[in-house]
Amino acid sequence: MRLLPALVATVLLTGCTTGTGGTPSPAPATPESSTPAAPPHKLEIKIEGTAVLTTLTYTIDGETMEEKNVKLPWSHTFDFAPHSGKHVYNIVMRSGGGDVNATATVDGQPWGQSRGSGDGESTQSLNGDFSD
Repeated sequence: MRLLPALVATVLLTGCTTGTGGTPSPAPATPESSTPAAPPHKLEIKIEGTAVLTTLTYTIDGETMEEKNVKLPWSHTFDFAPHSGKHVYNIVMRSGGGDVNATATVDGQPWGQSRGSGDGESTQSLNGDFSD
């Protein structure tokens, strides 16, 4: 039975290691991005005036929406992912008379304007594009 104490001692010594006091190394740090995510681009269309638009049609990047009997003022903001290329807009306003003033801003900067007035039916448009 003298083999049993020697076997127990061998098993216990095998589990021991020499090193830096048994303190585990910290996990490597995960690199953090130093640049914040870019905000989306914003195209804002504002239409003001005395007219009631019989039809407002807007096409943004090929997608067309239409509204009828639109009372002014009217506005809408369109968001675009950063670094998403060229974007095209076309706004067509039809009215039975009155004043219409349409403006476009991109990321808060003036981008386009259209003004018109009349006593009868009229059509005016505002169009443009931008890219990043």
